[in-house]
Amino acid sequence: MQFWNNIIHTALLGTDKKQIAPAELAPALSVVAEQVIQQPLSKEDQFLQIAAVAFNYRQAGVMPLNKEEVTISKAATEEKLYCSAKAIQVLKDILTEESLPLLKLWLRVCQSKQQLLTPDVLPALLQLATTQKALQPYMIDCGGKRAAWLGQFNADWKFSAAGSKEEIWQTGTAEQRRLVLQQVRKEDPAKALEWIQQTWAQEDAGTKTDFIKALADGLSENDIPFLESLAAEKSKKVKDEALALLKKIPTSSIVQQYWHVLKQMLQLKKEKAMLGMINKTSLEVSAASMDDSIFKTGIDKLSNNREFTDDEHIIYQLLQQVPPTCLEEQWQLKPDEIINLFQKDVAGKKLLPALVLSVVNFYDERWAISFIQHSSVFYTDIIPLLPVQQQELYSIKFFSGQPESIISHAVKRETEWSRELTGLIFRQVAKNPYQYNRSFFNQHIHLIPLAIAMELERHTPVEESSRAMWSNTSDYILKLLSLKTQTINAFNI
Repeated sequence: MQFWNNIIHTALLGTDKKQIAPAELAPALSVVAEQVIQQPLSKEDQFLQIAAVAFNYRQAGVMPLNKEEVTISKAATEEKLYCSAKAIQVLKDILTEESLPLLKLWLRVCQSKQQLLTPDVLPALLQLATTQKALQPYMIDCGGKRAAWLGQFNADWKFSAAGSKEEIWQTGTAEQRRLVLQQVRKEDPAKALEWIQQTWAQEDAGTKTDFIKALADGLSENDIPFLESLAAEKSKKVKDEALALLKKIPTSSIVQQYWHVLKQMLQLKKEKAMLGMINKTSLEVSAASMDDSIFKTGIDKLSNNREFTDDEHIIYQLLQQVPPTCLEEQWQLKPDEIINLFQKDVAGKKLLPALVLSVVNFYDERWAISFIQHSSVFYTDIIPLLPVQQQELYSIKFFSGQPESIISHAVKRETEWSRELTGLIFRQVAKNPYQYNRSFFNQHIHLIPLAIAMELERHTPVEESSRAMWSNTSDYILKLLSLKTQTINAFNI
């Protein structure tokens, strides 16, 4: 539209230097322009009136170019049923509330019911999934064939296009490849490792680092040769990530090296007591010759803590990097016997937290349960290793002593909290409204049971300064719980 360029050019130069002429406009506008020019108006007003008419003329639309060679096929017919209008309305309310956990819940339920999103909401959700990567697997299932069809018009939506995981791995974007690698790693760890090895030489350092992180899921001794080969990589980040994973595999050479040094420095000492009638066993910390190479793997040589000698500091670091089962086999003792041995020894008490970290690092559920049953101190880091029922039991039992730490573990769970644990958490957070604001409940609404809605008033804090804020927060919680209830009910019709 050349006439519009002429108007812009006039506006830039100013009416003192140039005035728009009727001949410069489209034929349909020239008659109007001549009538405006005949009016007793200033040059500026004449220009503005002509520009206003031209703008509306331009906004009215134009005929599209007719190019017969450009064809767009229709989306394939869906095989699944669309979800109900009621479910879509709940979805729109969730989007208005901007609650990602509730949106994930909605999509999970939709996916489990083998239903589809209606076409009108697809563009907004596809766009949201470009930044919220965790939504993409749900969008592939719930978007159906139309979502895949829309992917051809927007490169950012191509994750919705139908295709095998191997095709995505070969041709997808870096982010798509990372996500599909994570999925395959959970389903078939060996295949994921094979994929990485096939393309490793062509990847940049950042991509290599991401791929190594993906191997953390399903880590086993089958990964050792590849991870150990990465010591020759140029990138320090790549080498550090590979070493971090090797430290979690009991049979890796680095863990075995640590164990070789540790068993020399931490030994059992057996003595006779009570005139030789009782055998007394205690821990003994000894100096040991060691290869200085271990100090290049993240082990500090000198202690910066006055309560630890240098040798104790080295043992503390090595102990958390060695599976607790090594102590069992070396000393021929059960977990509870070893825990009691550490608790009764002066040096052992200092080293006990390192043994806890060892249990956590090697995800040893048997040792975790033994710690719960026999340790005089409750270590909250062990909670995630316990079965869900025991997580609940011990979180409730020790909540009053370590509320913040227990809450930090509770929010990482995938299963809903019990009413009792939720009540304890709510009483704690109600007293700290600035730390636990609306965002806290928005992020974790999927963990909050619906039954707690009837009990919110019971958790109103005594402090007057917190009461009003908790009242407002309670209203917000009720709104989120209502959306959660509506989501479940909408798909049960």
